[in-house]
Amino acid sequence: MDIQEIVKQATEQEDRAHKFYMNALETVQDAAARAWIKELAEEELKHKKMLEALDVSKIKEFKPDDIQDLHITEYLVDKEITEVKDAQDLLIVAMKKEQKSYNFYVSMAKSMNNGEVKKLCRMLAQEELKHKHKLELYYDDFVFRED
Repeated sequence: MDIQEIVKQATEQEDRAHKFYMNALETVQDAAARAWIKELAEEELKHKKMLEALDVSKIKEFKPDDIQDLHITEYLVDKEITEVKDAQDLLIVAMKKEQKSYNFYVSMAKSMNNGEVKKLCRMLAQEELKHKHKLELYYDDFVFRED
């Protein structure tokens, strides 16, 4: 795989994620969850546009950020979007999706020999980890808030 093919696949993945959330609006009734779904769909659309505008010549300059992984997602049971009854369920679905995307790009990076392609996969993995981290912070605030 070359850089252009990976960017194309990543762009398609963001588009699928956007469509996933837009379709979820048809099944989820909880008002808070619906608001989250709209926000998540918009985020995925932004990521798609970022990838479409990506200047691949800048990949060499990529320096990974230090992103703390809260590992909340790893301790939660997977849910299907049809099982979403409230905002907490939706966050679980979204965090699991981000975790799977992160794992995909990490394994892609490990399997690549080309340094620039490996760096691109690490960059994409970092973006997914940022999304997961943001969702985990929301989840932590939402679920473990003090009343």
